[in-house]
Amino acid sequence: MKRNRTLLVIFFFVFCVNLFSQNQEKKWILAFGSASVLYSSENSSAVGVRYLELFPRVAVGRYMFKNVTFVGSISSSNGATQKYITFDGEARYDFGTSGNRISPYISVGGSFIAAKHLTPTINLGAGGTLWISDKFGLTGQILFKLSETKFSSQRSHNFGTAGLVYRFSLSKNNESSSGRSKIRTSKRKRLWNSKN
Repeated sequence: MKRNRTLLVIFFFVFCVNLFSQNQEKKWILAFGSASVLYSSENSSAVGVRYLELFPRVAVGRYMFKNVTFVGSISSSNGATQKYITFDGEARYDFGTSGNRISPYISVGGSFIAAKHLTPTINLGAGGTLWISDKFGLTGQILFKLSETKFSSQRSHNFGTAGLVYRFSLSKNNESSSGRSKIRTSKRKRLWNSKN
């Protein structure tokens, strides 16, 4: 099982590494980081653990249309006392801030959590990205994963993530006819260019 999980993560990373705050020009993001799970004291007795650390967390997203981005991700607990692998899908709404240095968003989505049994959840959350350059940013998110009470192997819990995000474009519109990339200036200000 560990070998299959490792192969899945490697395949996912190799497939996504060739992809390049997504916005209308750079529609794709690739994020790499970690996550944590926090159960309430009441729910922790039912699942056998209160806190879990998950690493790695890999996410791929695409800016779809005005202020909406679709994101898919996978996270896994390695060496933890409880097995926890989550496959997440979400829609993010960024309030029109995808071109800003700080880009907050709200999200709604769902997950399949592979723990003792495969369990679905409904996710609500908020997060944001601090773009430190035109392509790289720091991202964080907090979700509440709502699990129905009929699933005894999984309970509702908080799910936090943090990581590094890279945005890029797959289109060839940025290349000239000679095959060399055009130099484009960004409207985004860098942190070191701002005045305090």
